[in-house]
Amino acid sequence: MGKKIIVFLLVLSLPFFVFAGGKKEAPAEPETPAAEEPTKEKAEAPEKEEAPGTGVPYKPPIDIGTKNFTEQFVVGNLMYLFLKDRGYNVELKTGMSSTVLREAMINGSLDVCMDYTGTQWLTYTQHEFKGESPEEMYQKVVEDDAKRGLIWLKPIWCNNTYAIAVRSEWAEENNVYTLSQFAEYVNSQEGEVKMASDFEFYSRPDGLLGLQTHYGFAFKPEYVTTVLPGITFEYLAEGRSVAAMVFGTDPAVVKYNWVVLEDDKNFWPPYDLAPYVRKEVLDANPNLADDLNELISAFPEDPSEARREMTMLNAKVDIDKMEPEEAAEEWLKEKGLID
Repeated sequence: MGKKIIVFLLVLSLPFFVFAGGKKEAPAEPETPAAEEPTKEKAEAPEKEEAPGTGVPYKPPIDIGTKNFTEQFVVGNLMYLFLKDRGYNVELKTGMSSTVLREAMINGSLDVCMDYTGTQWLTYTQHEFKGESPEEMYQKVVEDDAKRGLIWLKPIWCNNTYAIAVRSEWAEENNVYTLSQFAEYVNSQEGEVKMASDFEFYSRPDGLLGLQTHYGFAFKPEYVTTVLPGITFEYLAEGRSVAAMVFGTDPAVVKYNWVVLEDDKNFWPPYDLAPYVRKEVLDANPNLADDLNELISAFPEDPSEARREMTMLNAKVDIDKMEPEEAAEEWLKEKGLID
């Protein structure tokens, strides 16, 4: 694509390099904090011409940042390719942890990113989750970050959070599509329902133990299998469990056509995805907000459909083995957003 690649060096306990458009397997939010990114002083650069003799004022590039997992690589490329097609001078920087990405947005070394509402509310700003709906959480995030000069735009209602998945045929046979219905089923079986969980989910307060308390059911301990991340999918696919822990937009859900049970009592905070931009960048680029909102509007408004759309995009990379840039370009062309 002839795109300028910018490499970020992340100083971690295990250093690694990630390139724009690259792939890295990683779980969903939250992530392990990494070292801070150095501040880039671009606001003080003297005004100059775009090219000598043109008389066109120079504008610094709009720097787009992403985290270090598939979904972030994809949405970063969506923004990069779409804005580049609209004539913006943009650069893409990938491979950051949540902490590094947030710090870069605050100190001005990044201009635009897509992030998750629940991450902003719980991780970045240390608020408590009080059962807010996705819409309520989004509105609180918008108002909270506006005080910092960070402007959240239209969201994708895909909610990439912890989730419980079951096989579609089992859901149909037992009429179980929500976690409340699942709780009733487990209680009717006196807890004798096989469940696959990874180790962290089993022990976290916002994991399996808290989920059972919140919805009023309990597995018998011997019916819960704890395994490494990713192995839960194998248990469900092979019929060794009735249910398994997944992430909301995990490609395995598409691959196996599973049903993700609706969190109808709002146990987990929403993790809906939206671009946010530094206010001074929006002020300098009057059409940027409208353009990014147009990109987001290409996703379905319905949350279940939006989640499936994002999951299918992730599947292009993790299952079909496309590069994130290729998957993003294909989707943009299918939606008629670029030629």
